[in-house]
Amino acid sequence: MNTPQTMLLGWGSLIVAAGASYYYARKSINERRVIQEARGQRPSEKLDWRSRIEQDEKQKVGLASAAGPSPADTPSPATTTALNLRSGNGPS
Repeated sequence: MNTPQTMLLGWGSLIVAAGASYYYARKSINERRVIQEARGQRPSEKLDWRSRIEQDEKQKVGLASAAGPSPADTPSPATTTALNLRSGNGPS
């Protein structure tokens, strides 16, 4: 059965392990951020949510125009045939 001492030991070890994990994860994340900022991959200024949305939309538009039409924009032959059959332009 769980005695108060074993419960205290279990919770204490869990808290210590979580704290150590948080410390090392945070350290790793901060190092990665510094490296990304030095490479120019990470902006150094802080943006509010409106500016961030505008920036994301500009990047999406730039990526979409550089890539050309996506496969989703081009109808497949099966879709074209189905549309032709519906409009009465199907094979005779």
